[in-house]
Order: sequence, then structure tokens, then C-alpha cells
Amino acid sequence: MKNNLLIFIFLLFYMFSDSTAGQDQLPLPPGDTGNFYVSNYQADSIAVYDSSGIYLRSFSAEGLDGPRGIVIGPEGKIFSASQISDEIFVFDKNENFIIAFSNEELDGPTGMALVNTTELFVSSYNNDQIVIFDLGGDYLRKFTGGGLNGPNCVAIDSKNNIYVASASTANVIKFDADEIFLKTFTGGGLSSPMGIARDVNDVLYVAGGASNNIVKFDTSGIFLGTITHADLTGPQGVAFDGNGHLYSSSYYKNQLVEFDENDNYIKTISGGNLKIPRSIAFQTTNPVSVIQEYQTIMPGEFKLYQNYPNPFNPVTRISFQMDNPGMIRLLIYDINGRLVKTLLHANKNSGHHEILFNAEGISSGVYVYRLITEDHILQKKMLLIR
Repeated sequence: MKNNLLIFIFLLFYMFSDSTAGQDQLPLPPGDTGNFYVSNYQADSIAVYDSSGIYLRSFSAEGLDGPRGIVIGPEGKIFSASQISDEIFVFDKNENFIIAFSNEELDGPTGMALVNTTELFVSSYNNDQIVIFDLGGDYLRKFTGGGLNGPNCVAIDSKNNIYVASASTANVIKFDADEIFLKTFTGGGLSSPMGIARDVNDVLYVAGGASNNIVKFDTSGIFLGTITHADLTGPQGVAFDGNGHLYSSSYYKNQLVEFDENDNYIKTISGGNLKIPRSIAFQTTNPVSVIQEYQTIMPGEFKLYQNYPNPFNPVTRISFQMDNPGMIRLLIYDINGRLVKTLLHANKNSGHHEILFNAEGISSGVYVYRLITEDHILQKKMLLIR
């Protein structure tokens, strides 16, 4: 039986694969350690827990004062917003302090988001704007709009639209990928929104700090429902692990609450001497997402290559070549034609492009990836094996 399975996998690999001889191997993103991080606001530290919720340790640095947002960047670097000192602190993957940076535009940093693995979007609470840095700490630009008042957090959807929780106006403000205001929305009794996370289906989960609930919206702003629990009082941060489980911090009870992929309560996590827990971050945030992009500009025809490796588990590389610059979409479908993921929707230059795709949380099976421009549609199959 085992030999038959191996033969089956070999045949699928042969059917789906192209030759990769002579191609350079690109580095894969850091794996999910299973640990997660919680900003311990009043203790001026970051608490570390394992995947079962057991407290492991805490770390900090001199000057870290009122940590809020946490983001895991490339190479496992940990970025933490220090709200009281108006700085962003950076630690390496071993939790050693590297550097702190700031800018005069940053006043009361709260929630953060990593965009395209190259830019850090920081909510600047006291002056009602989003401040953007590169990952080296250099200031890039800022934006605001839509009546933004007291931004607490920021999240990005699969099309790079931007969502900011406006605490004082009790709503969410949506901007497009060019940081242009689109609309505001609220619902479900949302009050003092403190954190935003999105799941693999682009459903937004917004923590209502004063309404003691987590409110769900689609990306158009339509209210989808609420999540409540007796242990969830004053929810602050929200985040998803690699299994699609939702975690939220409970401000008033100094604990964390875990829900499954169907929003059902699993357990309450305490320990680590939490004092006003706020943001939560996993090594794999946005488990089904574009992890990294590599680009070399070179002339050539329009072409879609076979993903590599294939079969894969859970990360694979999709390469394509554009003959002309323009808008392009890279979509993932299941074998029944249902859209699983919009992997890319952006303007690209002519030349060779490569995208790493992490399918963590997706079931085993055959999937189709389709490349679409104004003039072309190409597609190929790939096999995910658990």
C-alpha cells in the first residue's frame, strides 16, 4: 500500500512538474514556530507562549514603554510599537534588541501592519494618521482621511486595501491600495475598536474594546455577526494562528481567549503575569498569503511556469514572465472552479516575477493557478499534499 502511494505521488509530480535544472533556489520564509507573542502593556514587555497557550518567557528592552502593536517581519524580526515613548522597537528572531526608531510624525503608536514585506504601517493615535516606515526605520510617508479619529490598528486585505479602526468614531475606515479614502462602516454595536485581523477568506474581525465583542465584516463593510464570551471583556488584539484559530486579548481580565475556525470558544489562556495584554502576533500571520516577491527585469514573452516544488507542502513558488507592463491578477482555484485566493492583483513591470505562496490551512488536493492580464489568460495545475 505504501509503495502504491509513493508511485502515485511520483506520477502526479511527473505530470505537473516542469524541469527546474539550472534554476537558483530561493530562500523559503521562516517556518511557524508555534509560539506567539503578546504585548504586555503595563509590564513594558512582550510575553511569549507556545502553541498550546503555555507561558514560556518575556523579553523587553530599555525604553520600551507601553508596548502595543506587534508585527513579525522578514527573518523573524519582531517589531513592537512603544506607545508612551513614540518609538518602534525591533528585536531579532532570538528576541535580542536591535534598534528603536521614530519620527516627528509618529505620536502615540498603537497597532501596526506589514505590507508587501517591505513597509510598516503604524497607527499614530494622537495625531489621527497612519505613518509608514521601511523596515530599516526610515520614514516614508503618511496618510489620513475619512474622519479618522484615534486610530488603534491597521490591517490589509488580499487586494492591499487598508482598514483602520477609528476608536473615537467607533467605526472602520477603508482606504484603497494607493491610500485613498473609500468608505467608513460599523455595526454589531461596535464601540472603541482596538484591533483588526482578517482570515483566509478576507473576513475582517474587529475587537470592540468597549462593546466586549468581536465584530465580523466582509471587505465591503457588510456586518456579518459578532463573537462574545464571558472571558472576553475589553478585547484588544485579534490574530489568527496557522490553523485558522482566532485569539483575542481580554483587557480587563488580563488573559487571552482562543476560538476555533468556526468562532467557537476553545479555551482561556492566562499566565505570564499579564497586565493589560494588547496585541497578539504569530510567526505565520495571514497564513494564506504572498510571503515574498522576487523580481528581475528582463525582456521576453508572456509565460506562466509550473510551480516549484510540485507537489508542495505548504510553500511553493509560482513564476511568470510579462512581455509588457500592466495590471495582472494571479488567482488560485480549487478543482471545482471555486476561487480560493487572489494571490496577486497589481501593476507589474515587464520581465520575470516570482511569488512564494503559503497554503497553510488549505486542504490537500489539486489546485489551479491562473494568470490574467488584459490580453492573456494562462493557467496550470499544482498539487498540495499534507
